Amino acid sequence: MKFLPKEVLEYPVKGRRLIGTVLGDNIPQKPSLLIYLRHLGCIFCRETVEDLRQISSRVSAFPPILFVHPDSVREGEEFFSRFWPEASAISDPDAGLYEYLKISEGNLIELAGPEVWVSAVRALTKGNFYGVQGRNILRMPGAFLVLKDRILWSHTYRHIGDEPDWTKLPGCTPIPSSVDDYDTGILPA
Repeated sequence: MKFLPKEVLEYPVKGRRLIGTVLGDNIPQKPSLLIYLRHLGCIFCRETVEDLRQISSRVSAFPPILFVHPDSVREGEEFFSRFWPEASAISDPDAGLYEYLKISEGNLIELAGPEVWVSAVRALTKGNFYGVQGRNILRMPGAFLVLKDRILWSHTYRHIGDEPDWTKLPGCTPIPSSVDDYDTGILPA
């Protein structure tokens, strides 16, 4: 089993809807998603936030989510006020939290290869669009299911448009709140 580095848990944080001054203070005492976004203007970042907002509102057993983004606190506040007002998010403009978890910069194929273009069409058909380019545009995204200091699951992105199947997180079997969850495509039939 992997663990979050001590430096990550003790990393000083600023952002929105945070309950403590270091990252570890903001991780609940139950399985939680730690989502590292590329930059707030990224179409895939917007898709991820919207998909997670929808599924977490429909699946009561879905884990709490803490976002990390490389843009300023102000930019994060503007973004999340628009796309998910209830979300908690850490601003990491120096990308220190990305570095500690070895979330690297992407290569040409990961950033602009054929799979990225196909994924962009998917994101567009869901109603997501590109925004103003943010910081660290070469950075890859990251997703971790954590429990305190333990990493229970992580997703290694093949490219920037790669999207995990959020309905298959370990220990987070979705129980739909209504039949409509299947009709909307949020949950597989």
